[in-house]
Amino acid sequence: MNDNETQLSKWQKFRKTLVWEYSQVIVVALILVFGFIRPFVVEAFKIPSGSMKDTLLVGDRILVCKFIYGITIPGTDIKVLDFHKPARGDVFVFIPPHDRERNFIKRIVAVEGDTIETRGNTLYVNGEAVDDSHYAKHMHFSHFKTGDFPPFRNPEYLPDTEAFFDYTLTASQFRRKFPEGKPFTVPKGKVFAMGDNRDQSSDSRSWGPVDVSDIKGQAFMVYWSFAVDPADDARPAKIWEVWKLVGNVRFSRIGKLIHANP
Repeated sequence: MNDNETQLSKWQKFRKTLVWEYSQVIVVALILVFGFIRPFVVEAFKIPSGSMKDTLLVGDRILVCKFIYGITIPGTDIKVLDFHKPARGDVFVFIPPHDRERNFIKRIVAVEGDTIETRGNTLYVNGEAVDDSHYAKHMHFSHFKTGDFPPFRNPEYLPDTEAFFDYTLTASQFRRKFPEGKPFTVPKGKVFAMGDNRDQSSDSRSWGPVDVSDIKGQAFMVYWSFAVDPADDARPAKIWEVWKLVGNVRFSRIGKLIHANP
């Protein structure tokens, strides 16, 4: 083997080593970004119902910031990077107390220590009427509309603790016991969630407040929106039929920020 061949062989080995090392770095980076960092930073969700209409519409795809309320170190109760505590007005994704297999999205209307009640279409927090007219929506007729809150609409879902005893009464029993009403006080470590489409929403008025540990993150942007009947998941049979779907894209909603309304 001459000198040129020896040098070429060394260069080939060096190049293979360099490529291998760079490949390792890239693989590790991808694992960190997609396997470790991503679950704690941002996650995409699809809006399946109209409970947050008109803030969010069926077919909206949203991004949720997962670290804004802090990251719990696995195996401990220690939270880091908790820049922002759950606050009134936040639109958030969570696991509801009555259905542990699904993610819900609502708005936080009260936090621990707050008292909350509704009178007609008006929400009261700590005795003061909340001006939510620019985002809350009401309907004259709805299967969710069963009078003022409290008591809770589905008391069978409530925890069996003293804080909820009076709210497991029937509506008539509650009115007899508390003719002037009795606002509900949000327990420690919980928040009260309501949909912006107030009379078309199953929320904390039905199954109770949400545990802070069940919060997955705060919604901040609509990244895609497609107007389609949720029951109609059909796809075009032929590629030239794809153009028919373009009319269902809500271009005006893409990039729309989801604002908290304290």
